[in-house]
Amino acid sequence: MIIAANHNKPGKESAFEILDGMQRLNAIISFIEGEFSVGSKYFDLESVAQTKAKLTANELKQKTPVLEVDKCSRILDYPVPFSVCDDNDPEKVDESFRRINTGGRTLSKQDVRQAGALGLIPDLIREAAVYIRKDSSHSNVLDLRNMKNISLSNRGLKYGVNLLDVFWARHGIITYENIRKSRDEELIAHLISYIADSKQSQTTSKYLDSIYDSESTEHKELYKAINKIGYESLYKQFCFVFDELEKTLNSNNAKFKNLIFNNRATKAPNVFQVIYIAFFKGLISNNLKIANYRNLCEALSNTYNNHLKTLDSESKWSSGDREILSDAVYGVIKKHFTTKSGSDRHLSSWVESLENILNESKTEQTCYDFKIGLHQISDGSGNFGVKTLSKIIKTLTAMLNSKSGDCYVIVGVADKAEDAISHNKHYDSEHIEYNNFCITGIDAEAIKYHGSIDKYEQKILQLIDQEPISESLKRRIKSNLVTFTYNGKEILLFKASRSDNPERYEGDIFVRNLSHIEKIERENEFPFYNQFMEESSLAQRM
Repeated sequence: MIIAANHNKPGKESAFEILDGMQRLNAIISFIEGEFSVGSKYFDLESVAQTKAKLTANELKQKTPVLEVDKCSRILDYPVPFSVCDDNDPEKVDESFRRINTGGRTLSKQDVRQAGALGLIPDLIREAAVYIRKDSSHSNVLDLRNMKNISLSNRGLKYGVNLLDVFWARHGIITYENIRKSRDEELIAHLISYIADSKQSQTTSKYLDSIYDSESTEHKELYKAINKIGYESLYKQFCFVFDELEKTLNSNNAKFKNLIFNNRATKAPNVFQVIYIAFFKGLISNNLKIANYRNLCEALSNTYNNHLKTLDSESKWSSGDREILSDAVYGVIKKHFTTKSGSDRHLSSWVESLENILNESKTEQTCYDFKIGLHQISDGSGNFGVKTLSKIIKTLTAMLNSKSGDCYVIVGVADKAEDAISHNKHYDSEHIEYNNFCITGIDAEAIKYHGSIDKYEQKILQLIDQEPISESLKRRIKSNLVTFTYNGKEILLFKASRSDNPERYEGDIFVRNLSHIEKIERENEFPFYNQFMEESSLAQRM
């Protein structure tokens, strides 16, 4: 049984929103498209017109041995029952989802808490968890055909996010089986509540139950605390501290479990809380920065046996225990922190993880574009590509007209290996790979042709001023233009968000369909404007 609700897309296009059975549907489609075998045999792509067309277009590849045609036909003829809720009200749909997912199979406590949970607190916890797992998508509404790109799997499939590669499992903090039970979100819920209100935050399961109950005192107090800091600021603080902790581990190629524990790991999620909060106290509470990552990593060696043995007790640990233990760890590591010039309490300079952006691009191609650089290397001239920059700005306007939410153009990333190889030869450099992307960086280009990244960025800012777009959009693009480091490579990020009205380039409105830019003819601008406003209104309600 697949349970769905009617969902009206902007422009009155109808679709189904799946309330229950998404994994079943995804499994059926994945088998038909040859992602895995059944009984050691693969679906015959020649047996049905839709897959045959994709085979001809090289969108799918036939794997062998092939399942017999009659068996393929029997699979296709099998009726899949659908129950459709004839309602497009988001609140009613979410309530239906909550009821469905709190019955049936036994769920973990966190699954029950999160099932259909709405509001600032569950949204913040969910978003923070997604940041670490890296199964993020551009929006909360995702086409089923893109679902496999962010599916969590440990079956060795060549798509999605491998659970064994997720930070928690890779570092021996939470097993992949427990990630499936949302134990990572439990851990994050404790950390988010601590960051928001360290005095009221508790370490118990009962406390987690209460912060998901919108009628409880604990929920209301945490809600006020989060609003006081600000949703975005708290999210950035959480991610920034996590990034610094992960960077510390990576500096010595250390695994959390091996570094912190001398032998068998004990209560690793609780220990992670303590270590994380010690980092938070240095980076956020005391506004410091890490002086030397490798020295800090070495200082964490055998932390459990040296400072956290009280966690061996059978009694449940309290928020007081957590505070004392994190103070003790901070006391040991604080000499590896140093004063930070200026104050960045809201971490305005923090940018989203490049890995999350790359993963998101696989689910919503319309809102992402990548450039290897801004200088011409295909002809060997190395000339600055003014037209390339204009195309980036034009692409951003088309993205903003096409989808709500943030849109990105990233310079220093190639989505084709041959382009990265050409870049390597031209600049005598090496790229790094992540999830089929080649990260080349802009370092070599900026230094070779401009002398520094700062001068490179200044030229781009000057050229943006000459672009045929509104002054408002120019300001937004320039204010969001940032460079940041990914594994030693400098990345240039263009980012923009939709405003109240469509954006024009040279007086015309453009939209982006996948990677193609299309012009809206003048006679079609009025219906497009109505669709634009409807989509923006729908995005605000979700």
